[in-house]
Amino acid sequence: MNRKYAGLFVWAIVFAVCPAVAQDHFFPFSVDQDKLTGAPDFSFLNHPLEASDRLFVRDGHFYRVGPDLKPNTDDDERVRLFGLNLAFGGNFPTEADAQRIAKRLRRLGINLVRLHHLDSNPDANPENANSTLTTGAYPTLNLFSIRRLRVFLNALRSEGIYANLNLKIGYQFRPGVDKIPPMPENMEIPVQSKPLHMFYPRMVELQAEYAAKLIRALELKGDSVLAMVEINNESSMLEAWQRGQMQRFVLGEYQAELRKQWNVFRHARGHSGGDIPLVAAADAAVDPKLSDEFLLFLTESDRNYLGKMMGAVRATTDSLTPVTGTQMGYGGLLNLDSHAQMDYLDNHFYIDHYNFPHKAWDARDWRIRDSSAIGTGLSAYLNMAIARQAGRPYTVSEFNQPYPNRQAAEIDPTFAAFAAFQDWDALIHFAYSHSHSWDYSLPGGFDINGDWQKFAAFGQSAWLFRTGAIKSGKTLIEIPVSADLQLQAGREKRNGNIAAFLNSVAAYDPAVALQHRVALVKKTATEFPSAAKGPLASPFRSDTGELGYDRDRRIFLIDTPQAAGVFGFLGTDRAVTAGACDVRLEPSSRGFAAILMTAIDGKPLRESGRMLLSTPGYTLATLAGTDPPKRPRLVPYPGTTDWWTFEPDPAFPDKPSGGRNSVAPVWMERVESVITVHSTAQTITVYPLDGAGARRTQLPASAVETVSGGFRIHLQGEGQEFSPWYEIVARRAPTNVR
Repeated sequence: MNRKYAGLFVWAIVFAVCPAVAQDHFFPFSVDQDKLTGAPDFSFLNHPLEASDRLFVRDGHFYRVGPDLKPNTDDDERVRLFGLNLAFGGNFPTEADAQRIAKRLRRLGINLVRLHHLDSNPDANPENANSTLTTGAYPTLNLFSIRRLRVFLNALRSEGIYANLNLKIGYQFRPGVDKIPPMPENMEIPVQSKPLHMFYPRMVELQAEYAAKLIRALELKGDSVLAMVEINNESSMLEAWQRGQMQRFVLGEYQAELRKQWNVFRHARGHSGGDIPLVAAADAAVDPKLSDEFLLFLTESDRNYLGKMMGAVRATTDSLTPVTGTQMGYGGLLNLDSHAQMDYLDNHFYIDHYNFPHKAWDARDWRIRDSSAIGTGLSAYLNMAIARQAGRPYTVSEFNQPYPNRQAAEIDPTFAAFAAFQDWDALIHFAYSHSHSWDYSLPGGFDINGDWQKFAAFGQSAWLFRTGAIKSGKTLIEIPVSADLQLQAGREKRNGNIAAFLNSVAAYDPAVALQHRVALVKKTATEFPSAAKGPLASPFRSDTGELGYDRDRRIFLIDTPQAAGVFGFLGTDRAVTAGACDVRLEPSSRGFAAILMTAIDGKPLRESGRMLLSTPGYTLATLAGTDPPKRPRLVPYPGTTDWWTFEPDPAFPDKPSGGRNSVAPVWMERVESVITVHSTAQTITVYPLDGAGARRTQLPASAVETVSGGFRIHLQGEGQEFSPWYEIVARRAPTNVR
């Protein structure tokens, strides 16, 4: 996760009143992750990984090789992956912590960890264990970190969790140490060395050496724990040109090297050499034909870089290990060519990523839109859908709606349901932790460790995606993409928003992905199917009948035999029905909810004897030094009406924002509701659950009313024990046996 692309900011639905509404409707809540048991514990989804669990690519998806240990045989088994990222020091727990953390992750229902930013902060002191590298010449491995990571991989494998290995993320090459040319005019090597590291030969050679050394040191060859390898995070030559990075950073000896490669490319095509057109045609009077030729050159450069890196991975693992390059949002439609030899395609997106108006990552000067995926047309989901290519596995290895967004409880269950309907292969939430301070469990950024509003339904989300509880779409709509269309997208810099580009050139309506599966197909003809052309009218229903989305009312529904969910801006004036439950919010709520009920005994909800119901509100930590404890308030960012930040800290009078990191306790918003559960049971008992998943005192009879065809439950009402989790136990009259 880098400085995320502003083009994927989802604009806010902003209320006319300050979002400090309902500040008094909070209760303290925290999860004891090491003791979590009972209904919210999804450990049962996993089993220890054996040789038969080795992953490979078959028929456009990920499969296990099966008991015969051979790919492409009758005992192969399809597998979907739902995971979490670890970043920086979070990849290197102590040996004492390794099994504990692996068990925590298993309880969340995940079966994949993405090992991210392994290379970003080389350790001067190896025992700091924040990187696979030391500050010696690249790539000098930090063997202390390597030992920790290997122990952790063993722990993950024993808990049924695969690893996604990232290679080039944040390392910044150093001219004096790594024997590469300096930048001219006393300039520094660009951040993370982008885009120089993808075409300068010595940098590429050193990265290949790093990949081989890392894989050997971790002893990953043939190890079932290795699910896949990502070569290059959020970076391509195509994207660098589209964003103007070529002009700024391809200078001096680096420009001379790129010019040499460009001239070789042109001569091979029967053209004379010439200067490299670093400026895109849309920015200057550059011959469009020359721009197209340069785009083809950049595509080939990306393909060559990825090919060399893939060769290093193959040489140290084998041909089974799935490998990808970078993300589809970093290159766009031309990535279909640059990644032609890759095994799968990947993507990233964020809802309401932090914005820093003045200095990147300034903890006291930040703002958000407080937006909602559901409230803004699910545009980010729909853009992810059309970036998939038919016939190859598709993963989204980063997504989030970071703290303190008040609608963030929506993202994991709704995106898991949508992705399962689209029949994708892996989702990896960003992130679990950025450090090995595992017991600092407070909301404050991207981490779910402490952000209990997302934690509450995370296991259910994993279950939705992994188990087939959501059916895949019945119909696949193939969207043809020609070479000319790819080049046009490149010229117009449409690397990140493929959906908007296809809409502009062919009236493609992204909302078709709410009705059917969609995927790109490379073809010479580009006649779009009529079913994919708009405008399509809301509300939308999936062709399986299990998902619904009302764009105007801003409500998303899940309606399957074993799951019922109501998400979005329900208001307080009516009930909303999703399969086995009706939901009506009480006037004490702010009108937004993320309510999900799932069966935990394998039966349909109407016949289930045990169900888990999650209804989290948004979370806030406590301001340090306040007595009685005070929560931070979202207030308008100075000079704006549609940006929000925490109220300023008096200790920093010159800064517009309060810090996102606070102290315990953590507070959760109450979402008072009345839920009607449609059930064939004779009686039900509803238990609020504590932070370890244990049952508290059951709800009183006054809160559980028998009605025709089921039961009406009043949740989070005055006088109750408040919780985001409820276990519902249903009992039926005994059957006469003769």
